[in-house]
Amino acid sequence: MLLTRENIGALSRSLRALVFQARESYTPFWPRIALEARTEGRVGVYTWMEDFPTMREWEGERKVQNLSLKTIYLENRDWELTFAVSRKDVEDDLLDQIRTDAQEYAIRWAQHNDVLITELMTKGFTATAHDGAPFFGNHRVGRQTFSNRGTAPLSREAFRAALTAMRGITDAKGYPLGFFRGGKPYLIVGPSLEYAAREIVELPTLPTGGANLDYGTAEVIVNPWLVGEYAAYWFLVDGSRPIKPFILQRRSDPEWVARDDPSTSDTVFKENVFVYGVYERKAVGYLYWQLAYGSTGAGS
Repeated sequence: MLLTRENIGALSRSLRALVFQARESYTPFWPRIALEARTEGRVGVYTWMEDFPTMREWEGERKVQNLSLKTIYLENRDWELTFAVSRKDVEDDLLDQIRTDAQEYAIRWAQHNDVLITELMTKGFTATAHDGAPFFGNHRVGRQTFSNRGTAPLSREAFRAALTAMRGITDAKGYPLGFFRGGKPYLIVGPSLEYAAREIVELPTLPTGGANLDYGTAEVIVNPWLVGEYAAYWFLVDGSRPIKPFILQRRSDPEWVARDDPSTSDTVFKENVFVYGVYERKAVGYLYWQLAYGSTGAGS
């Protein structure tokens, strides 16, 4: 390829289109369990309800239910993914290889939101929620204490116990919240627990015979980042409500950045490479612990 300004510009536009198209072809799991929000400033501000309002019989004047609200501040962070293209590869018309590499970078970029939400989940056993307790921990509601944390390895009995516990969460007055009853909750596991999870909720009959009462009670999501020290972790999430247990906040749309002008780019001059990348500002955080259960699977 002759390295004219027009040809270099065309290459940048082609790579941009390819990268964004490859990103859109990836199907993430995070929208099923996290709320997406946009903010116009450096910090997003939200309110978190410690309690939920309930209907009451109207007698006399309306009764304003004073909700305990906490303010959540979520600061955006800067993120980038940058890759280099050899000037010689462009000159030698190795465009197929360049496009293939660019598509792989795009997939890595597309997976990033799933990675961030996964990190929230795995850190949730120690990271503090808005009530001062670990997100996966013991939470005080009125005079009661509810736990959305477990240590049991994934099994049919552990799954049932977790689902029962989450369905039993009430507000401060003892009114059932009704979470984990509308639609199928998500049973989120890593690759090593995939078949155990599918056996629990996707087989109509038990391995020993007879009907599987847990059939269809949850939808399995296999999270490829639950490996290594997190391989035994498993989670139940109610994603059927307008509110979610997690939030992904965006400050701006992703920006494409190119440094490929031989007359102005230091990287072209010093290293003989064209540099391309994407930049975005976003953040993730915790919202409602009542919609998520987590187990370390450690057994103690």
